[in-house]
Amino acid sequence: MHENSIGMKSRVVSPQPIRVAIADDHPIVRAGVRGILSSDREIEFVGEAEDGQQAVSLIRKGGVDILLLDLSMPGRGGLSLLRQVLDEAPELRVIVFSAYDPASHRDRSLALGASAYIDKKSGPLELIDAVHRVMQMPVQKRDNPAGAPHTQLSLRQYDIFIRLVQGESVTDIARDLHLSVKTVSTHKVTVQKKLSANSVVDLVRYAALHGLVSQSE
Repeated sequence: MHENSIGMKSRVVSPQPIRVAIADDHPIVRAGVRGILSSDREIEFVGEAEDGQQAVSLIRKGGVDILLLDLSMPGRGGLSLLRQVLDEAPELRVIVFSAYDPASHRDRSLALGASAYIDKKSGPLELIDAVHRVMQMPVQKRDNPAGAPHTQLSLRQYDIFIRLVQGESVTDIARDLHLSVKTVSTHKVTVQKKLSANSVVDLVRYAALHGLVSQSE
């Protein structure tokens, strides 16, 4: 656990179970975390996701207080996914749960609104303590106001937006998402219109301005 996120001190007992979900692409990791959290009677494990789309769908259903989020899932993950789930659920608390710890990712995660950043090498008690500590913290103020244009994109539009920004072609996106090139092109036009962008270059500038991508992703 990183020292600039939360500390190891006595905690206040939660009056209601803390509802925790995890988004991680490794089944063994998810099972291990589920077992660790289930050992604490004040924590209720409420769901899991193996990729970014499942994570957003899980959050949209509600009933999650804290999301443990892996930054390195395949497909769209990383800092753009962190921003997406916080846009979807402003009251959600996110603990970034990562196997690697470059300062750029840690600092940017906290700046984007994550409540804590924990190394996967941390022990079970550190993870449990982190959940309790984060639940006692106020919701982080994010550097994007609610209602920013990109928050009005659908999940599919947002996914295509991020893929375009990351340099994928319309053809590549269509293949990966099992869509027609025409459909992806239509989404691209819609995204550009909603974000007042005339080109992919404008989309890249928008994404950088709003902290939706990182050079280290």
